[in-house]
Amino acid sequence: MKKRNLFAYVMLVVFTTISINVWAGNEESFNSNYKISPDLNFSPNSNFQKSWEIAYGESKTPVHVFMKETKKGQEYLVRTKYFEVKYMNDSKGFGVKMVSGSESTVSESLNAAVLNPTSLNNQKCISNEAIGSDKVLEMIASYLPDLINEQYNSILN
Repeated sequence: MKKRNLFAYVMLVVFTTISINVWAGNEESFNSNYKISPDLNFSPNSNFQKSWEIAYGESKTPVHVFMKETKKGQEYLVRTKYFEVKYMNDSKGFGVKMVSGSESTVSESLNAAVLNPTSLNNQKCISNEAIGSDKVLEMIASYLPDLINEQYNSILN
């Protein structure tokens, strides 16, 4: 009886693991049409230590990502001339939040029109743990398009 229960438990774990890998593989391929490259025009300063550009498809206007180390972890400011958000990667986990007034360069009304509030809420906590620095930019590039309201999808392309 115990061997049968152990076998059933092992099979359940194997099936769950395979299902998760298949689902994760499908998710990654769905949003894989982007290119991440270092921002060659960026000079580190007191506000941000690193910067990258994410280009979706054949876009001529990439999304800029600026990284700042804080006492809690890293902040990734994601900005275009049409919207801006901040992805936090710290001990509380990985997720998105709005940019505060003092850091903001995009008007609040334009930001509100472009960004989908439901998607913002859904991405507040993408992971309960901090993401490895080698995966953060890929996570941002994958999740960012979901934040844009449908009528503004052309901003990224």
